[in-house]
Amino acid sequence: MKSFIKKILFVLMVISTFSGQVVFAKDDDLSSYIYNHLENWDTEFDFSYNKSDVLDYVRSIAQKDDYLDRSLESLVYERRGLTGTLKVTYKTTKTQEEYISEELKKIISTTITDSMSDFDKVKAINKYLIDRFEYDDSLVSDNSYSALTTGKTTCQGYAMTTYKLLNLVGIENKIVLGTLDGVPHGWNLVKLNGKWYHLDVTNNDAVGNDKYFLRKDSILVADGFSWENNKYPKCDEDYDFGNSNNGIGQSTIGYKSNVDGNWTLNNGKWYFYKKTRTYAKSWNIIDGKWYFFSNNGDMETGWISFGGKWYYCYPDSGAMAVNTVVNGYTVDGSGAWVA
Repeated sequence: MKSFIKKILFVLMVISTFSGQVVFAKDDDLSSYIYNHLENWDTEFDFSYNKSDVLDYVRSIAQKDDYLDRSLESLVYERRGLTGTLKVTYKTTKTQEEYISEELKKIISTTITDSMSDFDKVKAINKYLIDRFEYDDSLVSDNSYSALTTGKTTCQGYAMTTYKLLNLVGIENKIVLGTLDGVPHGWNLVKLNGKWYHLDVTNNDAVGNDKYFLRKDSILVADGFSWENNKYPKCDEDYDFGNSNNGIGQSTIGYKSNVDGNWTLNNGKWYFYKKTRTYAKSWNIIDGKWYFFSNNGDMETGWISFGGKWYYCYPDSGAMAVNTVVNGYTVDGSGAWVA
């Protein structure tokens, strides 16, 4: 009897093969088949699916990977009897995705070192993208390819590129789809030490500092962000920068500088002009020391309020004071004034 059943199954497989119909014994097999085609950026492939929710089914499969899900432009399923063809349009071509993959590997090789903690890696990626990208006010550039080739992109390009880079260095993250002041907006969630945090590189770039670097839900809600809470992990607290050797938010271990460029003096003010052809802003490590630059790019000195704490940068050099007493006020190893 078992031999007879095997023969029947073999005949059915042969018939299916000659009829051009792709048959799967389990839903998991079909799901894997579809996912593999989507992941390969295939624009057409056949399979049998007799329910009316075929496009929702395909979408649910694509949602296994946030980057893939955000890359889908359109899905069309054309039925032909017992089988059908899925036609897919992506935001990018397969060739463009190959470029993205190679370019991101280059970025990782020049930005990330083995000595970095996961926190340092997130910080370095955030900083790199802020330096390389600027917001596309025309709203045309909405993917990683156009972002990397033009230097301009919308929030989607920021979030998608962040997602890919963090995945490459082994850091779990998600792309959040929500709104900011009622306008559609996307950003990332990052998992560090078992906890989730918000990372909005787009607005970190826009405001010139790391206002939305590893923040909790309530901070974003207070600033007009909104998202479907049941779809994403909760972020109950800000990241504890005190565990990263620097209260500003980045460890100096393993760094000489987090930016490359040259100092320049203009109208009595010092600027640091980066190789990305933009001026350094906010906090930057240069030759192992922290410096603070305004939104205009000029170096600031004296007492500086940042993130609810006070720091002191020497007027003669601009470098931040650490582990010392300034005019009777003690600053710790992170540079923050100890009240």
